[in-house]
Amino acid sequence: MQNPLTNNPAILVSVSLALGSGGANKLVIATFPVGTNPTLNQNQGCSNSGGGSVCSHVASSQTFTIVDVETVSGLTSSGAAGGSFQTLTLANQVTISANQWIAATFMDTVNVATWIDQCDSGCSNPSQTGYAAIDLNYATTTPVVTGTGTTAAGGFTWIVGGTFQPLSSVISGGTLTQCYGNCGSPAITLVNTNSTKSVNFNQSITLFYQFQSNLNGVILNVTTNLGTATNSNQQFQLAIYTATCGAAQSPFTNACPGQLAQGQTFIGTIAKGAQSMRATNIGVLNGEWVGISITAIFAGLILNDTNTAVPILFTTGLTPSIISSSAVFNTASKIGLWAFINGQSIIGTPPSLPGPCGQSFAGIDCIFPALVNQFCTTFTASCQTSSALFWVIMLTVGTLFVLQITLARAIPGSKIIAGGEIFVLLFVGYILMFSGLGLLPIWVPILIFFIVSLFMGKAVGRYI
Repeated sequence: MQNPLTNNPAILVSVSLALGSGGANKLVIATFPVGTNPTLNQNQGCSNSGGGSVCSHVASSQTFTIVDVETVSGLTSSGAAGGSFQTLTLANQVTISANQWIAATFMDTVNVATWIDQCDSGCSNPSQTGYAAIDLNYATTTPVVTGTGTTAAGGFTWIVGGTFQPLSSVISGGTLTQCYGNCGSPAITLVNTNSTKSVNFNQSITLFYQFQSNLNGVILNVTTNLGTATNSNQQFQLAIYTATCGAAQSPFTNACPGQLAQGQTFIGTIAKGAQSMRATNIGVLNGEWVGISITAIFAGLILNDTNTAVPILFTTGLTPSIISSSAVFNTASKIGLWAFINGQSIIGTPPSLPGPCGQSFAGIDCIFPALVNQFCTTFTASCQTSSALFWVIMLTVGTLFVLQITLARAIPGSKIIAGGEIFVLLFVGYILMFSGLGLLPIWVPILIFFIVSLFMGKAVGRYI
């Protein structure tokens, strides 16, 4: 396809296809050099149902450059002519220059006999410009960005299309889709190395990039790229956080915590390639801080790097609902983790607004993190865990004391003692609350449940 927005750069945001039978597990997008046009063979036979239809086809032995490779799943086939038409939103949006040609191709590296619906008699108009059928040979079942594909002769025209979005100048204040996080240069650029193989996610930590939006718009997605498929026991999570900080307030601190806007868990064996969480109605303002995070249940998660170094931070917990303390994990991280924001550029000073906890400090997602983290002069996972356990004990004892006083006043002369099972219930309840807020690692509630079960088992055994 040729960029349909005449004399304007554009972004390819989605690709559609009609699938007749079989399947496809990879989408590969490649571009022809800017300012040139591929040679087309017109009057090429293209109907697989008879009738002698003719279309345009890209001639063989021409080179296209690969700009995006994505793993796709969930495609359905109709098993009939006309195909099952479906649209895929790209995890990595591709920028296309004015009048540039782009190829959207599908691969099936699992099944041999796979076909995508060919055009029928309605396509018999080779004089139409702006699109043509194409077959690309990549010489490998695992093509990579910056690689190449060579056109091959072919006789069919696949039913494939794309959605293009205008890309306006930042200076003019028009719409813009911009990549944030660690996108590589130019975005998106991935390399075969990885920086996460040695990350011990077993310690219950979340890694995240923080950045400040210079757009008024919406977050489209957060994406990472798996270097290898995950094992069947693995779980990893992607998430988006936002923080609106006032003057002299540092983001993702007690003064201006980041709040979880959306998260998604990926479970089991996930294929290598781009994995993306599509954002749902997450708006951002110019000057607002955003965090994009990755965490896993077990160590061994393999994420591809980019060709640029961006400091990455960490906090304790698995995708905590609020990040009020963080520390630098790696000042030169190359972990590929990025998000796209679409909106308008506003030239001026970012708004000075108090953070969410500054506006209303009544929520437990503000109170509990503040109580726990204020006990740590130097924020570490061990300090936060120790402080959280201290407050669990203090709150349990305090609640039990208030409950006992209340009962004594409500029932004068009573000898009801709010202890035993009630103490255990309160203690476990606070453990779950602190774990839910990401203030305690996952091993703490598991250990507590084991201990409580052991004691309760012995207690029951004495009464039998």
